Amino acid sequence: MLYILLLLFPIALFSQTENQILDPDVCTAQLHLATSVLSQPIVNLQTMPHVLVLEFDHMGDQLKDYKYTIVHCNSDWQPSELDDNEYIDGFTEDRINSIENSFNTLTQYTHYSLALPNQNMKWARSGNYVLKIFDTDDDRLVLVRRFMVVEPLWRIDAEFVRTAQVDKMDTHHEIDFTVVPKSVRITMPQNDVKAFVLQNGRFDNALGPIKPYITRGDNLVFDYQNQITFPAGKEFRYFDIRSFDFRGEFVKSIVNKPTYYEVTLKTDETRFDRPVIFRPEADGRFVIENQHINQTLLECDYASVLFTIKQNLPLDEYDVYVFGELSDWQFKPEFKMKYDEQAQVYWCDAWLKQGHYDYQYMVVDRKTGKPEPDGFEGNWYGTGNQYTILIYYRPFGARYDRLMGAVTLNSAKL
Repeated sequence: MLYILLLLFPIALFSQTENQILDPDVCTAQLHLATSVLSQPIVNLQTMPHVLVLEFDHMGDQLKDYKYTIVHCNSDWQPSELDDNEYIDGFTEDRINSIENSFNTLTQYTHYSLALPNQNMKWARSGNYVLKIFDTDDDRLVLVRRFMVVEPLWRIDAEFVRTAQVDKMDTHHEIDFTVVPKSVRITMPQNDVKAFVLQNGRFDNALGPIKPYITRGDNLVFDYQNQITFPAGKEFRYFDIRSFDFRGEFVKSIVNKPTYYEVTLKTDETRFDRPVIFRPEADGRFVIENQHINQTLLECDYASVLFTIKQNLPLDEYDVYVFGELSDWQFKPEFKMKYDEQAQVYWCDAWLKQGHYDYQYMVVDRKTGKPEPDGFEGNWYGTGNQYTILIYYRPFGARYDRLMGAVTLNSAKL
């Protein structure tokens, strides 16, 4: 069983293929299905109406000229062996032409959007892809976003089960699933098929590659005890800054400065040992929006948002971060909190656009860089999370990993 256990490790991140913003003047980058800003960037290879939309802002009034390309990757997010003309139908790079300026805002910015696929660029293969945005002035990479193209040929039957480990029964989610491969006879499933599982679309704590545990007829069974398991966390904290004219939920104050808004959120408290009532939420994501009927999204302004959480003494061996889609699911320097001994709080301020945001606090071991299991939030089995199962297939002699199936299930339905 040792070789099986070694397969279950978080995906390694690579600097050129992980989600990241490399230009400090680029803000509020989101990649989602055109039909929902809260969707994961997973599209169907066979259904062309599935369209991805990339949106981001460049601060200031300078008009930038951006170009983009897509790179095909294997299941581990390393570039595949395919040449670009083997997975791209159309131009291998193109310019972003949808450009709009903000108006009636204290903070000036230019909004860029891109729809994929489009008449100039389409994908021709399934698998993992990286969308890269470059500044044409100096060919500098400024933005990277991951997405996935799936051939929905295989069925995935998944369910939540109680973990066999007693001390995790009330704090973790475990998933068992079976893959039903259609129209393909798999001769070596242990070599040819692998699975990855994501929690809330995150890659930092994804599990994989996971090989089939056993085969049952033609079906591939992924039924590991206490292995495909995630800490459940708690429901995300949230705040509402869809208006700067009045205070939304969990907003303490709003100050209109000469050139920007300053928002102070209500001070949070630790809750690792407290129950949290379930509520529908965005599973760590955010939505850009304003509450003024006569205003467009180009009139959404920016603010410096102050986060604080009570803590009697500083954590000597740990750092604290504000964490969620607002931080690209990463421990970013701009979301690292400082400790104020007089106020006895951790605090940080972040530059955020008008909208509704989910977030949480992560306590990270300074030596290992790994988050503490409980931290300020704790874990509770009743938490609602989204879990996405991705199934890849690469028979002997093939040159890339095909994505044969993807399914998302929600633990809120437990």
